[in-house]
Amino acid sequence: MTDSSTPTLEKDASADWLKLILILFEKAAPYLSIRQDMDHTRVSHGYALTLLQHEGGDRRVVEPAVILHDVGWSVLNPDAIAAAFGVEAKGEEARRLNRIHETEGAAIAAEILHSVDYDPGLVKKITAIIRRHDSGQVARSLEEELVKDADKLWRFSRTGYWQETKRQHLKPDALIQYLELRYKNWFFSSTALILAREELARRQSEIL
Repeated sequence: MTDSSTPTLEKDASADWLKLILILFEKAAPYLSIRQDMDHTRVSHGYALTLLQHEGGDRRVVEPAVILHDVGWSVLNPDAIAAAFGVEAKGEEARRLNRIHETEGAAIAAEILHSVDYDPGLVKKITAIIRRHDSGQVARSLEEELVKDADKLWRFSRTGYWQETKRQHLKPDALIQYLELRYKNWFFSSTALILAREELARRQSEIL
């Protein structure tokens, strides 16, 4: 798994599928620009491919859900966004704003997927995951587990870790401590837990 400025695409995927994935990234881009989330989406997508390889799951659900999961931030203004996410976001208002990004994100994702004539049954599964990708404490399917895990792994990646320290005005060792205290209980899949542990060790070595 490597951080990249372009989507990580598998060699064994069909040409039509790869074309669709690139189209979804393109359609998501205007919504993701509000919070500068394209790097987050690309890195999470790369992790999702790794999780699919090791854990199984339906890529027709997982990949679109990961690509579109944060498009809902586009409906909030910058002040609301700052209050709603990050390690210091707490309280009822943060939860309310976070739920807006989930529910609005599901609606936007549905519009995007319908615009490319995506299977309605799969759209329903994808939007259900997006609607609870942060707030849902349990996962209702393997695909939801993988989306949640890929999303969280962002903070452990080199790109994600250093971007989040700047975006949230955190000292590097403070974010390390935050992740160390929580990561063992964050992930559903064993693959994600292993990846998180390995990436955390790399980040620790970078701040020494």
